[in-house]
Amino acid sequence: MFKHWIEGGPFFMSLVYIMWIIVIVFVVKSVINYFSPKATEKFLLRQSSWILFFGSLAFLTGIFAQMVGFYEAMHVLQEAGDVSPKLIAGGFKVSLLAPLYGFLLLLLSALYWFLYRKIVQKKFTKMH
Repeated sequence: MFKHWIEGGPFFMSLVYIMWIIVIVFVVKSVINYFSPKATEKFLLRQSSWILFFGSLAFLTGIFAQMVGFYEAMHVLQEAGDVSPKLIAGGFKVSLLAPLYGFLLLLLSALYWFLYRKIVQKKFTKMH
């Protein structure tokens, strides 16, 4: 994980990791609030939307990081001239780290968001 943080670029990978932490905090809070007798359906559903938002933002941050990396790499390739395909392939592999971590968070947060909404809706339809 630390190796990926360095290889993927500390700035953008830190942003993606921070979003992982934010999503985990919101997941824990949503589970705690689910069992709170004071929580309303609207509040719980709104809270779950933040989980999906930060999951999406992590993926978009990863894509943006890849674009910035490609731009910088193309500039270096233009200046260097003849570069080994092996070197280019290694750079391409590293450029996928931030989007990969962001996409994984998006998948997990979207799955949680979907299931949580169904559970909340079921809870409140039983109450009425």
